[in-house]
Amino acid sequence: MTINPQIFKSYDIRGVYPTDLNEEIIKEITKAIYTFFKKDKPDNQLSVVVGHDMRLSSPQLFEIAVNTLVEMGAKVIDIGLVSTPTFYFSVFNYKYDCGFQVTASHNPKEWNGME
Repeated sequence: MTINPQIFKSYDIRGVYPTDLNEEIIKEITKAIYTFFKKDKPDNQLSVVVGHDMRLSSPQLFEIAVNTLVEMGAKVIDIGLVSTPTFYFSVFNYKYDCGFQVTASHNPKEWNGME
């Protein structure tokens, strides 16, 4: 599998679904995110908040990400369909270890990503 390096931005990951970002790619990116944050908590379960926006491709990308995290041993806090500000509030206010939102924000409907 080849991942288009252009989808990786300074603060997010964005690409056209399913060309640049799809179920297979989000699974690999989710594993990398988990591995990155897990190194700071090697002996404890990592708590990860995951939400998604209303794009048509978001529910299936969200489901793959959540399942991948569970398989890796994370405690997943599923906040479902939420706005990005609500997602950020959830992570920081409740002091979870990390999280990501499946969204492409302001990009056109054929895009999706993670932030």
